[in-house]
Amino acid sequence: MKSIDHPYFGHLEVPPVDGTEVIWEGTAALGSSEVDIQLWADPGCGLDAGELDAFATHLDHLLALDTAARAAIRKNLRQDRYFIDHHADELDDVEVIKRLTREANGEAISVEAFAAAMHPVRIGLWHLTGEAEARIVMDYTIDAAASDELLAVKVARDGAVVSVDWES
Repeated sequence: MKSIDHPYFGHLEVPPVDGTEVIWEGTAALGSSEVDIQLWADPGCGLDAGELDAFATHLDHLLALDTAARAAIRKNLRQDRYFIDHHADELDDVEVIKRLTREANGEAISVEAFAAAMHPVRIGLWHLTGEAEARIVMDYTIDAAASDELLAVKVARDGAVVSVDWES
């Protein structure tokens, strides 16, 4: 179907162009942060009400999605802490890194403290765009004003985390 009226997203239309495009934008509160949300669609695919319903359910339970994403971030950082070390070295004059360094009291910044200090800046909802598994991408940063580097947590329709990728 080329257009749909959805209870959560309102009236949506498949983009008339050749490339994947944002067809809906919104924001959501998550803790003390406000997160930008974008719904992407491919003009080669119709709009699927079940897919949109799954997105709406995840957005209605954003805290649970954030909890799963942060658990995956911690697991990823325990396996390879280079993201933490890179930020500690490169952003040592940024307030959040200064605080984490002080709290570490001469030790390396802990995975738990670093992951807790990260915050989501953007959520991408990818409607049938060729990604077999990842439909939701949550971008987390330590300080968006100081660094464009983030951890992108990719989540399947069922809420399972597919991957955590370092992106910029």
